[in-house]
Amino acid sequence: MNTISKVCFIIATSFLIVGCDQSVPEVPSEAETAGEVDDHQGHDHASEGPHGGHILGLGDEEYHLEWIHDDSGKLTFYLLDADAKADVQTSANFIEITTTRKEETKTVKLSTTTPDAAEHNKFEAINLETTVELGLVGHGVTATASVKIGDQEYTGEFEHQDHGHGHAH
Repeated sequence: MNTISKVCFIIATSFLIVGCDQSVPEVPSEAETAGEVDDHQGHDHASEGPHGGHILGLGDEEYHLEWIHDDSGKLTFYLLDADAKADVQTSANFIEITTTRKEETKTVKLSTTTPDAAEHNKFEAINLETTVELGLVGHGVTATASVKIGDQEYTGEFEHQDHGHGHAH
């Protein structure tokens, strides 16, 4: 593991160990939420996708990406339908992940796992730095994912993820 990877791993691990503000967020009253419209068409981005990963809306929720990561830095993305339940195919050979911290922006491409096929659904790469950056979304990092489907480019913004230890970071 090179020095940059070690530093990124240590930073990400320290966020998980130290934790965050554990105060209980205020729940809005019914009067405050009465005018809000749910544009998530019956799905919850906090819930798991069909492959057990996080859900990311693309465009105006026409499509979704489900993403999974592990400690080695392996990122796996699946292209899903508008309901975030069924796999969808695209002719694109890659998706792009763009992360921004302070004024530094980086873009990485995750290639399809089936390069010889005409249509693709699954994209992967081992990139510990990007995995760490995605874990820091909401802590000074913003990130987007983009994929071309048909003739249109669809982009979605990563949301902060609750890592299953009882509170959101």
